[in-house]
Amino acid sequence: MAEILLVVGLVLAVAFTVVNGFHDASNANALPVRFNALTPRVAVCIGAVFNLAGALTVGLVLTQLIPFDIPIPISMVGTVVIICTLITAVAWDLLTWWWAMPSSSTAAMSGGVIGALVGAHAVGLVQDLAVDSFTIWRLALPIVVAPAIAFVLAQLLVFLAVYLVRHEAPGVVKSRSAVVQATGAAAIHFGHGIQHGRRAIWIFVVLLMCYGTFIPISHIPWWIPLLVGVCLGAGTLLGGWRIAYTLSSRVVNLDPLRGAVAQTVAGTLLFVGGFLVPLPMSTSQTSTAAILGAGSGQRFRTVYHRTLVQVLLTWAGTVPACALVSIILFLAASPLLQLAS
Repeated sequence: MAEILLVVGLVLAVAFTVVNGFHDASNANALPVRFNALTPRVAVCIGAVFNLAGALTVGLVLTQLIPFDIPIPISMVGTVVIICTLITAVAWDLLTWWWAMPSSSTAAMSGGVIGALVGAHAVGLVQDLAVDSFTIWRLALPIVVAPAIAFVLAQLLVFLAVYLVRHEAPGVVKSRSAVVQATGAAAIHFGHGIQHGRRAIWIFVVLLMCYGTFIPISHIPWWIPLLVGVCLGAGTLLGGWRIAYTLSSRVVNLDPLRGAVAQTVAGTLLFVGGFLVPLPMSTSQTSTAAILGAGSGQRFRTVYHRTLVQVLLTWAGTVPACALVSIILFLAASPLLQLAS
């Protein structure tokens, strides 16, 4: 039983990492491709390289930022918790991609973990439910605070950017904006590689530890971050362009200058946050909030409120929906665990 669960968990971890790269590629590529700063092929190739670089950086250098204090029982129960979480997160990513909604894989993972642990506690497989209010806030705050900061910074930076280029020719502004957008895309991809890389590495390590393999947290085997980076890169090469259309055209009207501001803010927050903040940040929500902040506040109506409401409802529903599905999955699997024990 333990061997089968390990294999299922590892396969799902690979699938989730590939799907996440596919789902989140648009966060960085939507605006540069729309404004012709990058071609679609170049954009996904850059994304693959920088996602790989981010995963290798966090796995080989910044191991102290990997969240090994998440309260998962190191046992067969923990393996099933992760399996239920991964099934839920993969399904949510694919569903929201089909809806063309920029949803958060971070929130989906958080909801899945919480739901599976609640299910384990409900059937007596976990005696002490370690998901306390501090843990919930620790998971929720970055998902809420980072988009709010991105929105405000983008709005403020637009005023500064418009003032600085007020005497420049439109062609010069467009060419400089293209350079900034391309650079911002690389920074977003690198930050995404760090952010998702540390979650994916945590998943692989915990699955192996639940099986009984000892892995020193300070010396993670090199093949794990390499596998994570390759999977992220492979998913990024697939593009996920349905969400790109939403980000570039259906949420708010942008010009190249405001697109450059949005890329700068999102890239800076994800790049710097990846090195300094040991808390999860949502690439999708941070990038979307930056785009909305850069495009709002213009003299004419620019925000498509119907799409914005759909995006916000998707964000609000991610954690409870994924928690509910994960609870159901764990309860369905719990008889097998009780028999094995």
